[in-house]
Amino acid sequence: MTTPSADPAGPGVIEPAPEAFVLPFARLRPSFDPAQLPRFGDLAWRLALMSRKETHRSLVIDWSRCPAALRPALMRAAFAELNVPTPAVLLQQRASRSVTQPASLRHYFPVWIRFASWLTDRDITELAQVTADDLQEYAEQLRPSGRRWRTDAKTLWVISRLWAYAPYLPERDRLVPPWEDPAAVMSDFLGTNDDAPDGENNIPIVHPAVMAPLLVWALRTVLDLSGDILVAAREHRPLLDSLPARAVPGGIDKARAYLRGLLAAGQRLPASHAPGATAVSAKYEGPLPPMANTFLAATLGVSTGQVAAAHQSLRDELTAEDFGPGPVLDVPVSARIGHALWMPTLGFDDVDTLVLHLSTAVLICCSYLSGMRPEEVLALRRGCCTRTERDDGTVRYEVRGRHFKGVLDEDGNAIPEGEMRADPWIVLEPVARAIAVAEQLEEGEQLFTRTLFRGARPTITDRTGLSSDAAVERIRAFTTWANQLAAAHGRPHELIPADPDGAVALRRFRRTIAWFIYRQPGGRIALAVQYGHAATAMSESYAGRSMADMLDVLDQEKGLALAETLTEAGETVSGPAADRYRAAAAEFFDRYAGTYLGKRELRALVANPRLQVYEDPKAILTCNHDAFTALCTPDRDRARDGGRSTPDHSRCHPACANISRTASQITMLRAEVARIDAAAEAGFDPYPIAAREQQRRAHLTDIIHRHHAQQPGAETHEEPR
Repeated sequence: MTTPSADPAGPGVIEPAPEAFVLPFARLRPSFDPAQLPRFGDLAWRLALMSRKETHRSLVIDWSRCPAALRPALMRAAFAELNVPTPAVLLQQRASRSVTQPASLRHYFPVWIRFASWLTDRDITELAQVTADDLQEYAEQLRPSGRRWRTDAKTLWVISRLWAYAPYLPERDRLVPPWEDPAAVMSDFLGTNDDAPDGENNIPIVHPAVMAPLLVWALRTVLDLSGDILVAAREHRPLLDSLPARAVPGGIDKARAYLRGLLAAGQRLPASHAPGATAVSAKYEGPLPPMANTFLAATLGVSTGQVAAAHQSLRDELTAEDFGPGPVLDVPVSARIGHALWMPTLGFDDVDTLVLHLSTAVLICCSYLSGMRPEEVLALRRGCCTRTERDDGTVRYEVRGRHFKGVLDEDGNAIPEGEMRADPWIVLEPVARAIAVAEQLEEGEQLFTRTLFRGARPTITDRTGLSSDAAVERIRAFTTWANQLAAAHGRPHELIPADPDGAVALRRFRRTIAWFIYRQPGGRIALAVQYGHAATAMSESYAGRSMADMLDVLDQEKGLALAETLTEAGETVSGPAADRYRAAAAEFFDRYAGTYLGKRELRALVANPRLQVYEDPKAILTCNHDAFTALCTPDRDRARDGGRSTPDHSRCHPACANISRTASQITMLRAEVARIDAAAEAGFDPYPIAAREQQRRAHLTDIIHRHHAQQPGAETHEEPR
């Protein structure tokens, strides 16, 4: 048995005493309190003291969830994970670090618990009793559960860590798996990997029907409503600051006299909008509204508990009619939604919630419009955004902050606190304005904290950073609030529906902006129109990510879009670029069809000049883009010098040599001709519009005739009717 040690690291068989410290002192946060450190015998291990990421949650391992028989063995394995360098066999198999991170161990924990429960059901009480057949049976029973192949593979890998640490554990804890190299035989037990490639490209986008109104409400809150909310917050904070820290002498009598004075004057008591317990009156068969205790306490200079006590002493004298609306702040409301004020008044009890929604709107704007990863945007600090003006008058907004992906120390371990990016993010003006709003909301250095809302629960660490999980809940609450405003103002078109892929998380925003840019018709020009984003910003690596970062996502999205277009390519095609379209489709099917398209293949597809085929549903055509002949590119003569490499759908020219049309697009043109005919027969259009539509009909009909004339063995087709 080992004795309590200040730093229990080191090789050898691990069998700690109950009072031994679990966490190695060398890896703890500065200024830790030893009284807060977990001991081996504790059922709750709090790992947050090892994490230097401000966005990490409490990271608690609750050993009471583990079957009692196998609990000591898994506790010793977890102790080894934290205190013993990662075994070489694991370092060789995956991109493992030389020491286990607390968040990783928290991820392994539920996998071990499920495995332990499965073993307990088979009356196995020690890891050494597990046979190769047992492990094979456990691996085989994973697939019918319906989870992703990659999830099941990670499960087996996490269990294999118990085997990797076996040399450091007592003999009764040593697991012997049925494989020498766990990573090499996953397919033997799990079957073929039928998952999509892992990484950012596998993250579902936020559905366009959700993202559009969500962004509208986030921008509206930041750009239009923030002024009123910030004024209300400035009036609200002094009232809260005036609350005494403890009860004052005579406070209950003072509060009781004030309440009776209001009633004697024919006034009603201010009710509270906040949820809470209700009082019951002997005169009224039902609950009474909760009273605005905080507002009254701040007004009278007594504690909230004394106001509540005064209220309780009067409960038998009160009825529901004695309560009126909640207290209203004496601040003007100036912002409008449409032609109406967005709120008639701002209540005292509404301010906390409004401030929280404003902070969430800032987070949505910064995360979506910058392309930052969640941890990067959550780590932003006061003063991070600066405005610069070039000699030509161009204004740029630069954001400097920390990044975390790929930031390693000399031993190859992730540096939890990250490092400052050498290059800033180049962002849009709405992002700069959102950051300015956040700097007014927060009092400290961080722009996004969990303590913004004064009801946030304290933790055992000084961590104040907002976590990605907490951000999900705030976005959900913001969505509900925005929908309430949309309904109240009669704007059903701005309601935010539920996303079919679940909760809107920060990590989905990067993937979504990439999708919009390359999948939506005119995505790049739409980006410029909607967000004031010049096309040249794309050449700066969207949002300034010049080190392959965001461009990797964009290039993969572009490659997937090209692949989808070429996969759907048919034989019936017309137009000046018809031969190039057929050749591109044939080359794609010869080289890529039916194969796995990883990052390397997608990059090759994007770089192939013969496969630059883009659908344009708005113009009802396919662009077989050649920068040297594209009429949409004014500087096509300078294409070799870095000119535009993708079509500009906003400048599409009908005489361009890059145009082709498929049979499905011709069907769409026929439907458009039928729509024009129906409108002409109805006779509702004014003469100039009707005349223009007939000219367009003639042009579309000519395209349809030429399409059929280009097909082998074509016969004369009647004019579309």
